[in-house]
Amino acid sequence: MPERANGETRYPVRVVMSRTGLTADVLRAWERRYGAVRPFRSPAGQRLYSDRDVERLQLLRRATLDGHSIGAIANLDDHALEALLARSPAVASAPDGEHAALVRDALEATTRLDSTALEATLRRATMSLGATTFVDEFAPAFLVEIGERWHAGALTTAHEHLASSLARRALGWVIEAFVAAPRAPHLVVATPSGERHELGAMLVAAAAAQEGWRVTYLGPDLPAADIVEAARQVKARVVALSLVAAHAHSAAELESIARALPAGTSFLLGGRSAAEIGSAIRVEGARVLPDIAELRRALRAIRGVNPPGEHSTRS
Repeated sequence: MPERANGETRYPVRVVMSRTGLTADVLRAWERRYGAVRPFRSPAGQRLYSDRDVERLQLLRRATLDGHSIGAIANLDDHALEALLARSPAVASAPDGEHAALVRDALEATTRLDSTALEATLRRATMSLGATTFVDEFAPAFLVEIGERWHAGALTTAHEHLASSLARRALGWVIEAFVAAPRAPHLVVATPSGERHELGAMLVAAAAAQEGWRVTYLGPDLPAADIVEAARQVKARVVALSLVAAHAHSAAELESIARALPAGTSFLLGGRSAAEIGSAIRVEGARVLPDIAELRRALRAIRGVNPPGEHSTRS
């Protein structure tokens, strides 16, 4: 429970872990090794954190997920951290060997049905690769390999479910790490009715959150009318759907969604079956995207935000 100290509400470590997504070991290392925050000490020696401490730790975690080293940013003040995060996400500079080794470690942990090792590997990947590489490259590569091994009979359904469950949790860490600005545009993401594979939709949600969008994640298997109503209610600039399994009714249903969306709402489709189904949709504003990198470019274009290294030519 929160406590009062020096006129401020203070929180114990377990609350800070819940609010920031950081482990107790990471918190300790960031404090002792880098001086990232200096929590208040109770008479009994318990570390207690203010709201400002928690907000700073959230900023630092977002920056490390973007690929910045904690050693390089721990001494930045909050304004400098916010300015760093306002720029387009940094692309992590982790070497290809590290990326491949992390995928291999994740696959080996899955094969052993070792959930503790798999979760630890996924946490290591988010921190060492950064959120951009984790979402755009690591997670898709890992999940595709899991799917191929399952189809080949090398992994059982139990293995696939374990990998999917923990990948879903890891993407949740990324989504929760990014808090959109109050006036950020809204994006609704889901899968249509009959589509129960949701990891593609979670990849979209994670990328959009990192790009500064306010994300309403509706999950899998949602009726068309509910998707449209949600978009209307939150005044979404974008509705994004993930399509993995092709269904006979999908094209007609998706076209009905596209036609019912409010004027000015972009309709983005992705996933293994998106190109096939999307080609049958003849509605202006509907667009099929081949991967997460292209999704990022589309979201930046809709917002009028330049990609890294480019500057606006508007006067």
